[in-house]
Amino acid sequence: MTEQEEFADALLDQISVETNEEHDIATLSSRIREDPDFKVRFDSPKQISDQIAPGLKQKVAEFTGIGVSPDVTIEFPGLDELKEIKGKKVFATPDAREFVDRLFLAVAKQNRQGIADLVKQDTAKFLAYSTYAKSYISKISTTYGDYLDSKIYINNFVLSSYPQIVLHKQGPRMSQGTR
Repeated sequence: MTEQEEFADALLDQISVETNEEHDIATLSSRIREDPDFKVRFDSPKQISDQIAPGLKQKVAEFTGIGVSPDVTIEFPGLDELKEIKGKKVFATPDAREFVDRLFLAVAKQNRQGIADLVKQDTAKFLAYSTYAKSYISKISTTYGDYLDSKIYINNFVLSSYPQIVLHKQGPRMSQGTR
């Protein structure tokens, strides 16, 4: 194993709690969808957003006296894409921007070789920006959304999974929709 691969493994190990949790959420969500006894269904985050966003924009305008820009949109990226968006929030010098974007993509994909290649390319940038990757990505499963460049990004992965998981863990009475 090369030194660069050891750096890559160390970074992936540091976020392994998060990636293991993501795997557990995905596995449990899949099992719940296949469970014929679990009858409760929820609207998707997008459906809920479509229903309430216009009213929220109006309430914000009424409360603040400032209208919400029509440029503000709500998007529902996948988990890897949300991790890439987190990378866009890192303040980086213009010459480091591409490096940071590639690092966050490699970490999102858990691409050990891609990370090792970035370490080899520029160890100093890796050491500086990997701390951001670790910090930002290690909080994805507790992040419900984010905001960047007039876009609200909703963590569809978490918000479409947690309600079913909570009810499923409460047992058969709750999962059948009875109270």
